[in-house]
Amino acid sequence: MTMRSVAFVGAFALSAQVLLTQGCGGDNAPATTGATGGVTGTGGTTDVPGTGGDTTPTSTGGDTTPPTTITGSGGAAGSTGSTTFEPLCAGLRTVADVEPAKNEICTEADPQFCYRTCGPQSIGFKSETCTAGVYVEQSGCSFPADRDYSCYKIPDPWVVDPSCPTDAAPKATTECTVAPCTLCNLDGQYFDSKGNVKTGYCVCPEPSATTGVSKWSCASTTAWPCPAGQGC
Repeated sequence: MTMRSVAFVGAFALSAQVLLTQGCGGDNAPATTGATGGVTGTGGTTDVPGTGGDTTPTSTGGDTTPPTTITGSGGAAGSTGSTTFEPLCAGLRTVADVEPAKNEICTEADPQFCYRTCGPQSIGFKSETCTAGVYVEQSGCSFPADRDYSCYKIPDPWVVDPSCPTDAAPKATTECTVAPCTLCNLDGQYFDSKGNVKTGYCVCPEPSATTGVSKWSCASTTAWPCPAGQGC
């Protein structure tokens, strides 16, 4: 009787062990699949490089390329309407130790191209180009297209303001007391700083911050921004 009990207990224990082993194996399979699935799922985040396309707007940095630098004699302004005129002749020297200017001698060793200021209050630019041994100056005066030139607008019809001098034509660089943005001349003429008679206009700017004095700034009709210029 004892032997049968032992045998029965042994058989029962063996059956329990088999069932326990199979049950643990079933738990492992889902765990393995779940782990693999988890890895695959997180792998989907590797698609992030696709969102790298969001970095393409950096190509719009091209919008920073204007203003356009003119390399010809008064070429067209950039698409933004903003233009830089450089280099300036001021400060440049030729081998002969002179500043590039109209009809000055030039060689291959000298600056080949630069801009001088022109127009009222030096708001415009004209080019000087070394051509066949001399500097050839641009005809007229070019003005940056992104500025307001309403202060220089010529009245139509032209009538001299009553505050303008009537005893003599205004002379460039001499003192004036007329209100700013008031165009003056006498019979259509003015004197340049050297005393030469010119056809054009003068304005009396705000007083200098250092001297408190205003001085006539004049320019010929071919170097005047309005009415032909933009921003008038």
